[in-house]
Amino acid sequence: MSMAGTDPQWVSDEEPGDPPVPRLANRAFEALGTVVSISAPMDPDELDAAVQTVRRVFAETEEYFGVGGRGSVEGLRRGEIELRYSHHRLRALYEQAISWRNATEGAFSPHTPTGPVDLRGLVKGWAIAHAGQALMDLELPHWSVTAGGDVLCSGSPFPAEPTGSDPFYGRHWRAGITDPFDPSALVADVPLAGTPGFTAALATSSGHGYGRSNAYLQVSVLAEDIVTADVLSKAILAGGSSTLDSAVREFGVAVLVSGHDGELLASAGWPLQLPA
Repeated sequence: MSMAGTDPQWVSDEEPGDPPVPRLANRAFEALGTVVSISAPMDPDELDAAVQTVRRVFAETEEYFGVGGRGSVEGLRRGEIELRYSHHRLRALYEQAISWRNATEGAFSPHTPTGPVDLRGLVKGWAIAHAGQALMDLELPHWSVTAGGDVLCSGSPFPAEPTGSDPFYGRHWRAGITDPFDPSALVADVPLAGTPGFTAALATSSGHGYGRSNAYLQVSVLAEDIVTADVLSKAILAGGSSTLDSAVREFGVAVLVSGHDGELLASAGWPLQLPA
């Protein structure tokens, strides 16, 4: 299944006359076959130290799961190796995938249509989640991590002390979701996080999923954690309206789907923002 639609560049939220805000520092590197970006309102040298920790998380992910080439993930998918001989973290990931398969009534599956184990749909979310935890362990309150279009963030890009009229710590992070019919345009401008230590995640899936015809062209899911957002975006894409309804009901996520005819459908909890 291909991942697309969540624009990794942040939408500016400053307006004329706003007070000065800390300058965002940004860093990027390649991992898991995609580009990983980290942003935080902090001194660039301090961010460099944090980025080294995030790099280690992604490097360990590639080591644990043998991503790419003839590694464990691809070997399992091609039926060349058995799960019982893979890294114990990969076996744990499979158990997690089975739980998601049960929770989505099979809409998300850790197997290809012909049977072999396929865990590619969980590896990236696992890495982003652990990168976010590493940043929290470093006691960094404001940050964002983007990888291959999936976004996890905490706090604010423009931190401020909360007030009675504004209970959040400054402005939200905002991410744009690209139009599946026009990559140069956005279909949504999504506010994320707002409070240090409480994460917000956005994942978007499009394309063919697990050999099943898709009810939607593109699905975006907003949740508190990236694995939930990532898995449910894939599940809804494959499972259609019944999976969408159960995901909103059971997991409390917000969902935006793009139909094959270009029609947009948002769940009740989706933050209604005009495209920027």
